[in-house]
Amino acid sequence: MIELKEIDFGEFQKDVYKHYEELFPKEERQPLSLLQKLFLEGTIKFVKIMDEEIDVGFLIYVTTLNNPYVWLDYFAIYKEFQNKQYGTEAIKAFKTIFKEYDGIYGEIEKVGLGETEEENKIREKRLSFWKNLGFELLNIDMNLFGVIYSSCVLKLNAVKRESSEIVKYGFSLYETVMGKAEIEKNCFII
Repeated sequence: MIELKEIDFGEFQKDVYKHYEELFPKEERQPLSLLQKLFLEGTIKFVKIMDEEIDVGFLIYVTTLNNPYVWLDYFAIYKEFQNKQYGTEAIKAFKTIFKEYDGIYGEIEKVGLGETEEENKIREKRLSFWKNLGFELLNIDMNLFGVIYSSCVLKLNAVKRESSEIVKYGFSLYETVMGKAEIEKNCFII
């Protein structure tokens, strides 16, 4: 049975950070010092995905006051546990924690823009996974620090919002993490 266990920065650094480095390319990772600062400010939360006493993955999320969306910034199942339904079960559990929110906001690297055919197949597989979980693409693509992403949301209630409004909430979450000046300089809708 999957359990989501919120952890502090020390436990993240000790048990999870090596996986974070392994599973996300350098250009997509935040420096450890920034993760610590954001954690101490209460901006981000670290969560271990557990099966009984075994660590099978992690997620990092962002919430802010007055924002009806939670940003699922990083989500990964460790390689030896992939394709065993842990990701699906983790998102089901994550949804129950945030049922009072309008949705879970995220982004996925744009399908078809990978540098190789293999990379494009990986992106297609990721998109299929997200869609199977109930995430919907918002038909708004973004350039975030030089990488093209498609925005997506997993709706958690019946509130209807235009895609552009959801993405505005997403950008508000980005600003909380990286600062308004950084976002204005490096992030824009295509």
